[in-house]
Amino acid sequence: MDQTTLFLETSNELRRVFDKGFVSLHLQAGEVVCEQGEHDDRLFILEAGLLEVCVFSVEGRKLSLNLLRPRSVFGEIALFDPGPRTARIEATEASHVRYIRQSSLMEAVKVQPHLAAELLSLAGKRLRWLARQVEEQAFLAPTARLAAKTLFLAGEGGKIAMSQSQLADYVGITREMVSKTLAEWRREEIVSVSRGLIEVLDKDALSSKLDI
Repeated sequence: MDQTTLFLETSNELRRVFDKGFVSLHLQAGEVVCEQGEHDDRLFILEAGLLEVCVFSVEGRKLSLNLLRPRSVFGEIALFDPGPRTARIEATEASHVRYIRQSSLMEAVKVQPHLAAELLSLAGKRLRWLARQVEEQAFLAPTARLAAKTLFLAGEGGKIAMSQSQLADYVGITREMVSKTLAEWRREEIVSVSRGLIEVLDKDALSSKLDI
C-alpha cells in the first residue's frame, strides 16, 4: 500500500466531502508545502507534480524519506492532532496540491458521524505503512534497503529521475555504496544507469536482493 492507494480506498461519500472543502494551491519547484516543526492542521492531496518528504536533525543533516506522486495523501496526522509537522514537504517540480483544514472536515463529520470511522481507518493504514518503513530502515542490510527503495521509487514506470547522491539520502547510506552497488546491478543487467536517471530492467532480480 502507498499514498495513492490510501486515497483510492476512500469512499465516494468521503471524497465528496474532500472535494467540497478542498482549497487549491499551486507550487513552483523549490517551494515548501509545509515545514518541519511548523504548526499546521491541513490534510493534502497531490494532484500533479512531485513532492519530496524529508527531515532534518538538530545538526542540520538531511534525510529524505519519500517522493510523493499524484493522488498521494499526506498530512493526515494534523486531522487528529494539530501541531508541529514531523517533516518538510517541498516541491521538486511545479506541482498542484489541494488541502482541507481540520475545522472544515470536522464540520462534515458532525453532520455525518459515520465518516469518523473511515478517517480513523485511513490513519491506521498510514501508521501501518509508516511502521513498515521504520522496520525496513532499522533491520534491512544497506544493500537490501537500497533494493527496496529503488523498487519503491521506480514505481510502475520503472524509472527514477534523481542523482546517486539523492538516492543515497533516501536510503541513508553513502553515495559511494550506492555507486558501487548500482555498478554491480548494472553488470547483472538488473538496472541501467545514466546521468540523473536510474531504470529498473529486472524487477524480479532486484526483489531477490531484499533477502541479502
